[in-house]
Amino acid sequence: MSPPEPVRLFGSYTSPFVRRIRIVCLELGVPFSMVDTMTPEGQADLRQRSPIWKVPAAEINGQLVLDSHVISDVLLARYGGQGPLASLALDDIEGRNAVSVIDGALDALINVFYLAKDGVTPEQVPYLEKQRARAASALSWLDARVHEPFVTSKQALGLPEVALGTALGWMRFRNAYPIGTHPRLMRCLEALEARPSFLSTAPG
Repeated sequence: MSPPEPVRLFGSYTSPFVRRIRIVCLELGVPFSMVDTMTPEGQADLRQRSPIWKVPAAEINGQLVLDSHVISDVLLARYGGQGPLASLALDDIEGRNAVSVIDGALDALINVFYLAKDGVTPEQVPYLEKQRARAASALSWLDARVHEPFVTSKQALGLPEVALGTALGWMRFRNAYPIGTHPRLMRCLEALEARPSFLSTAPG
């Protein structure tokens, strides 16, 4: 099999969703280059190609792929093989539910974070207080179900683990949520952050 072509990844270095793809590429041994969309040139490049202006986006073998879930699935389908990163089967309801809950918590806290930068706080807007409570509910649910040191019971690194590690890493980096209140999730994060792919992509 010929080596994979480099992936051209559009996104910022602090985005947890972009970091997911960086980790997937590193775990699969797929080379990639970053187009930093925090620069004017990178943002213009993204908007020229993607109708939704959302990161991550990735060019894989010359084809633009949108959304972190789709990008991950494409990379695993093409380059997963017998590698260290397990794909997420269609009937893996536990794993898929975990990713959905992780995404829900992350989306809620990202809403709160960016609106706070504009001076809008949860104390001012009930919607944001609901988002913060939604995140707390999601993380409590995960903390009660995590199979240490992994999210699923298969004891193998997979997309739920990548999603959790990058979400918790962003929450800690942005001081968006007191993740220390969930000790099992913290122990899971510590185990994941010992991996080279997590260490080399840590925000900050």
